[in-house]
Amino acid sequence: MKKKRFLFALSLLGLCLLSSCDEGRIYDTVISSGEGGRTVKFTGRITGIETWPSGYTVAVAGFDPESEYALTSANVMPSSSDGNGMFQVVMSGVTDEVAEVELCVINRIRERVVTFDKVDCSETAEDTIRMDVGALDVSMFRAVQHSVFDSRCASCHGGSTSAAGGLYLTEGRSYGELVNVPSSSRPDVMRVKPGDAENSLLYQVLHENGHIRHDHQDILSAEPVLLSLIDDWINGGAQP
Repeated sequence: MKKKRFLFALSLLGLCLLSSCDEGRIYDTVISSGEGGRTVKFTGRITGIETWPSGYTVAVAGFDPESEYALTSANVMPSSSDGNGMFQVVMSGVTDEVAEVELCVINRIRERVVTFDKVDCSETAEDTIRMDVGALDVSMFRAVQHSVFDSRCASCHGGSTSAAGGLYLTEGRSYGELVNVPSSSRPDVMRVKPGDAENSLLYQVLHENGHIRHDHQDILSAEPVLLSLIDDWINGGAQP
């Protein structure tokens, strides 16, 4: 009799365990991953992908308004091109959580580094979201120019009638003013020394090197992803 009761109890325990597994979050996650949703069809004549080093990815990515991390993404790779610079990328399974689709660069942890173009899809009822960006330079230096120099530096360095320290960081001039050019205040130090960020004046200024007098302490102190972008651009050879 005791043996029968033991077997009966064991059977009930087994049924409870199976039931709890069926109702768990793992099951829900598997069901929702990548199924259904909208489709993004991206086209564009893109240049500069090859300038990005390992650890960065040019991608079509979807974001919600509250996060810097992509909810979904599709890489823009050489195989996405027709051989003449025209890229076509299809990204499916775009859920309603995605409010914006971007042509951007993300890092290893899918964090947004820089945005080149974007489309608001928060209110569209269409199943297919079309994104045509035309002709775009997505090179690493273009990202530095757009995300750092244009928005944070050019107003003092060439955006008005003069440039602080004689350094112009406006588009079309900044590269020639920086790379392999000695600092006007410290001729023994290059403003940007390709392959050697730590011995470049740009690095020393932005990383608040205590040996250099400057007033740039807060330009990027709260944005480590952009500091890393500049460092990696210099260490990768400071390509134009």
